[in-house]
Amino acid sequence: MRIACIHIPQFALQCATRLDPSLRGAAVAVVAGATRVPTVVACSRAAWAAGVRVGMAATAARSDAVRLVTADAATERETVRAIADALLAISPTIDLGGRIDAHHAMYAEVPAKTRGSSFGDRLLEVLAELGLTARIGIADDRFTAWVAAAHDDSDHHVVSVPRGGSAAFLAPRPLSLLAITAEVQHMLEALGVRTLGEFASLPAPSVARPIEADYQALARGESDALLRPYAPEAPIREEIVVSAGNVLELQELLPAGEHAGGLSISAATALLAHRISLRLAGRGRAAARVEIATAPAADESLAASTGALRQLTLDHPAATEEELGHVLTEALERATAEHARARDVWRLRVTVVGEALAGGEAHEIIAEGTAPFARPAMHEDSIGAMDPLSVVLSGSGSLFALSPPTQREGYRRTRRGKQRRSRPTPDVQPRLFDRRVSK
Repeated sequence: MRIACIHIPQFALQCATRLDPSLRGAAVAVVAGATRVPTVVACSRAAWAAGVRVGMAATAARSDAVRLVTADAATERETVRAIADALLAISPTIDLGGRIDAHHAMYAEVPAKTRGSSFGDRLLEVLAELGLTARIGIADDRFTAWVAAAHDDSDHHVVSVPRGGSAAFLAPRPLSLLAITAEVQHMLEALGVRTLGEFASLPAPSVARPIEADYQALARGESDALLRPYAPEAPIREEIVVSAGNVLELQELLPAGEHAGGLSISAATALLAHRISLRLAGRGRAAARVEIATAPAADESLAASTGALRQLTLDHPAATEEELGHVLTEALERATAEHARARDVWRLRVTVVGEALAGGEAHEIIAEGTAPFARPAMHEDSIGAMDPLSVVLSGSGSLFALSPPTQREGYRRTRRGKQRRSRPTPDVQPRLFDRRVSK
């Protein structure tokens, strides 16, 4: 099995520009740290040219030429889910991976009988449609794929290591790629061991330590190739900041139509419909019920915007970009007209709260972090007649766990343990003065 590593540099910055397209090309610095002094965790090239550096305090990075944006963990988590949902359409297994410094690394299984270069190009196309840029590394194991994606000096965005060539590819790489302590690395460099190839050729340690990772196996390109499969569980949620200065890449998808208070929402509608259709295609489902919410741009929590919240139940499940765009356009003409007239910049969120399979049976996700359960199509008046036990048994087990009570082995209650003490416990120290003795 071949593994593709998807290395997304400056992940916090790309999540911010994906949410607000007007930030693209501007001097932007992403700051984080609510409990301590806020520091810069990512910055754009324009901000770097203005003197901003990663790790700098937010007060030092603040200037008229640099715009500071707060990192949002919920937005980053939803971006990872969006990538995984869309990539399920071209890969059988997706691993969410994790953060490495300021970057994020995900992994995908290369389909059988598929060239690595063509598969990498397809990955880049899907990420570009989601508003992200990345580098792809393909190899036989996870570590080599990550090194090819994140630490290759070539100008190619897709680096494919030949089959069986992981050791030769890693041999000239620096020793600092391994997660060894600085003291051990300095000691090895003093002995003349500076590359992964030289480290792999060292004799095996005399004392085995199963708790630690086998770094020599990593240097030889013999790391594991196991992937943790991703399964869609949370509802699809896409959000965007709409403003007059937004430069949207997909503005030409929908013709210029209605305007709400002087702000064209056709471009934002087309962009959200395109992203949702990509995620639905990866899940193999269609949208049966959508929820639309609007709020001011400064309001980071759209959940409190109940006044601008609207749910739509579709007559026919929509999966394509054209169907979703038509539904969202009709809803936004009425839902956002008053909101957009009041403010120049506002946030728009579309959530697919009800999904349908290819057969047409609706599946609704009841809460974030839980798997969907089958709910038969019925009228709203008949929901109260649903059997609660059938809902519990139709779940995936993430909400309810029905298991028999366990009994401790080797434990036996004796008759002696049930008896109550009838005699008082004698005093530890005898009485110094006894009435019978004193008489």
